Amino acid sequence: MTVKVENKDNILNVALKLFSKCGYESVGVQLLCERAGITKPTLYYYFGNKVGVLKELLRVNYDKLNSLIENNAKYSLSSHNYSEDVYPVMLRVAQAYFDFAQNNNKFYQMVFQATFGPKTSFTTQLAGALNFKQYEIIENMFKNFSKVHDNMQGKEKRLSYAFIGMINTYIATGDFTENLAENAVKNFMHGIFS
Repeated sequence: MTVKVENKDNILNVALKLFSKCGYESVGVQLLCERAGITKPTLYYYFGNKVGVLKELLRVNYDKLNSLIENNAKYSLSSHNYSEDVYPVMLRVAQAYFDFAQNNNKFYQMVFQATFGPKTSFTTQLAGALNFKQYEIIENMFKNFSKVHDNMQGKEKRLSYAFIGMINTYIATGDFTENLAENAVKNFMHGIFS
């Protein structure tokens, strides 16, 4: 059983490196197998085909990201003061994104490809529902905020897109300076609550 897990994880790790560097469409099964040190039948045994590798790679990593975001986006009213109520939740979420992107930078490159790539890209199409799950999570966070802070009512979807967009812009710079999450959230909150 251990050999199966090791083989499967090895294939996924090699695929992540190759797909993030070259793009899914540019990586052939032969190259993937050579780099993973396996035969084609081994790849087919575990994943069926190259599409199966991509599906599993996306599922596993998006599950980690979305679970992390969901766990940090939990909200319970602590006061009617934004700095004591909304700010800590948004700070946790921003920090979770930044930590995940730093620790999973190759996968996050694929997130960018899936989010901002052409709609005709196979990776974009395949990752669609998994990628946009995070938007639902953040929109629900803003819906919970808006139950108490009525200036957000009716704006939850736009706020979720703006917040994730801001987070991704910071991540794209690759400049993970100290207090990045604090500064990002304060800038965002200044814009929506002023």
